[in-house]
Amino acid sequence: MTDGYIYCFSNPSMPGILKVGMTERTPEARLSEANSSDTWRPPTSYKIEFAKKVSNPLQKEKTLHILMEQYTDRIHPRREFFSVSPEEVRNFFDLMDGEMWVETVEDEEEDEEEDPSSESVSRVKSTGVKGRRDMAKCFTNGQRIRHKIGINKTWIGTYDSSKNGIIRDEIIYYSLTKFATEHVLKDYNPDRATGRDGWKHCECEVDGKWISTYSLP
Repeated sequence: MTDGYIYCFSNPSMPGILKVGMTERTPEARLSEANSSDTWRPPTSYKIEFAKKVSNPLQKEKTLHILMEQYTDRIHPRREFFSVSPEEVRNFFDLMDGEMWVETVEDEEEDEEEDPSSESVSRVKSTGVKGRRDMAKCFTNGQRIRHKIGINKTWIGTYDSSKNGIIRDEIIYYSLTKFATEHVLKDYNPDRATGRDGWKHCECEVDGKWISTYSLP
């Protein structure tokens, strides 16, 4: 029985629509293929929301598509695009046995928020998105932040505006990257903890619902 990945891709050119499919290669290799230049590729690049390594990925993809057709809106019966939120897709992924894919970022400093001890603080990253990595602009005091690995491994912290950090078990994390990386380090796999981009993989609670921090304005 082969192993492979079930993946969930998003694209800024298609808000509210996600591509959910499978590959017997790596999620990165499938992403590169999806973003290759051709006539039908969207004007902006896809990004990996999340992926999961599973056995018999083709059968699991078929089952997943059947379930999603019952509970979400499939754009085309023969295509892998669904009108659905990442949180809803993640709930389907959590029903499957397997190992969640963990992204490895080569340049950790690029994805990490500034520590208060830094001598200089830049509010605009090279992505051109202002404030995305400034927790003070994204969170409110007492707001809950969480990072999940699979079904049973979840860290929940509370944002403290006076410290501009996330507090969990009396420990202060001054960035989402450090919060998520520490969770992977302690509850999952120390070898895969380096470079965990917290903004892509964490969620914050808004009006009783958990939303991806990556999609915050």
